[in-house]
Amino acid sequence: MTRYRKGANAERELVHLLFDKGFSVIRTAGSGKTSLPAPDIIALRPGRFLAFECKAWNSKNLSIPIASMEEFLGWCTRAGVQAIIAWKYPREGWFFMKPEVLHNTGKFYAVSHKEAEKHNLYLEVITGIQAQLR
Repeated sequence: MTRYRKGANAERELVHLLFDKGFSVIRTAGSGKTSLPAPDIIALRPGRFLAFECKAWNSKNLSIPIASMEEFLGWCTRAGVQAIIAWKYPREGWFFMKPEVLHNTGKFYAVSHKEAEKHNLYLEVITGIQAQLR
């Protein structure tokens, strides 16, 4: 399976998960291929506005180029939506993180698998269905 297809399939899966939680959802196909910044997924419902940068990688670390992350965060600020990083990890499912969890390495914003587990926000928390337990 190509990297694009794997990522697109993961994005489509997340679109359905968000729709099932009561959101109106759109996947912005080719979000990384246009000259204008755009998130991978936009999810809206009254009082809750979310944008997702999605990755489906089988690696000990998730890395997002600095320019890509800054474009994503800039888009979210301009639109007034909450930015979420969504990492689909094989055989474990989704990790959802606030962008602040990722560390600037000089070339990338990165997070380890271990840190992603530690800072994972469950989908029910992100969608406002449940409060975060400490």
